[in-house]
Amino acid sequence: MSGCVGRSVVSRVALAAAGWALLCAGLGVGSARALEKGTYRTLRGRLEGRTLRLRMDLRASDTPLSANTISLEGVRHGRESSPVLFTQLQTVFVQRVTNQGKTRLGLTVYKSEGEAKYLRGAVPPPYAANPNAAGTVAAYARLGSTSVVLELKAGKNDPKAQLEEAETLLDRLFYMSGEPSREELESFVRRHPYMPLSQLEKLTGLDEETVKGLVEQGRAAGE
Repeated sequence: MSGCVGRSVVSRVALAAAGWALLCAGLGVGSARALEKGTYRTLRGRLEGRTLRLRMDLRASDTPLSANTISLEGVRHGRESSPVLFTQLQTVFVQRVTNQGKTRLGLTVYKSEGEAKYLRGAVPPPYAANPNAAGTVAAYARLGSTSVVLELKAGKNDPKAQLEEAETLLDRLFYMSGEPSREELESFVRRHPYMPLSQLEKLTGLDEETVKGLVEQGRAAGE
């Protein structure tokens, strides 16, 4: 009986993996319907394996359809109810860059390189005594990471325009060069007056007295 349960769990994991593959295929992954190769190689080389600082909040994402999607029109989320996983000004690690279609570039983002390695190695194997093993594997796969999709208007037949548009979107997502201004740091504190002081100090690098003063301003404005 236990052997049957074990095979069942493994089968569910295999089916889940197959489902993800089919979903990605449906989104346009593959050489015939992929982002222009030169553009993809350039962007992958520029992003993959880097630690970057966020210009915006990123929400948790457990499927490709619920990714944080960024375009020239703005940002949208597959699930608006998803919690914020990484906040503006936080540094994150871009673990993987994937070609998701003629006009879509996918990023897998973790809190840090160390956490990415730890979580990837911590996924428990399915076993017969755990009837929820398939769900556990899926949960570990989602834990501590989220997905971002850059959705481009420029087509693959215009690689120069694709690259320029992707760079524009990346500058909206990350501080690709330079650091946030003092005005941005102060504005962030005012907009998050109920965030723990220690976290505000860590994210902004501002001293304790300055943070406290900005928090008071933020709370007063919200009253």
